[in-house]
Amino acid sequence: MPVVFRVKLGKTGNSLRITLPRPIIEGFDWKVGDEIVLYVSEKEVILRRAKDEESNV
Repeated sequence: MPVVFRVKLGKTGNSLRITLPRPIIEGFDWKVGDEIVLYVSEKEVILRRAKDEESNV
């Protein structure tokens, strides 16, 4: 069963942003400066660290 977090959209300039909760960041061992790849479909967005994607190629 997935863990569910609710976050609110914030505004930065002309863009919208979300802040990922600390448990997500720590769980994936993401660090400031990591490049994240977003996969977008009609109803969902999947985030993956770019260097993890490169190792799966």
